[in-house]
Amino acid sequence: MIKDWVCLGSSRTGIDLEVKKGLLAESHQIPAVIMNKKVSAYDLGVWELYVHKKDVEQAKIALEWN
Repeated sequence: MIKDWVCLGSSRTGIDLEVKKGLLAESHQIPAVIMNKKVSAYDLGVWELYVHKKDVEQAKIALEWN
């Protein structure tokens, strides 16, 4: 992953991560990135939600309250 970015969570489908990404961006102005780390041919792996390391604590608090 990009240097200085931290994984906040993972999911098999990624739908819940899209909701969290939207919440962080719209309500808290925290940029977030979702990476697809699945191998599509075998449906193995996960989706992961990343935020910059400077935003980790604020993002964790924001996600706990919602």
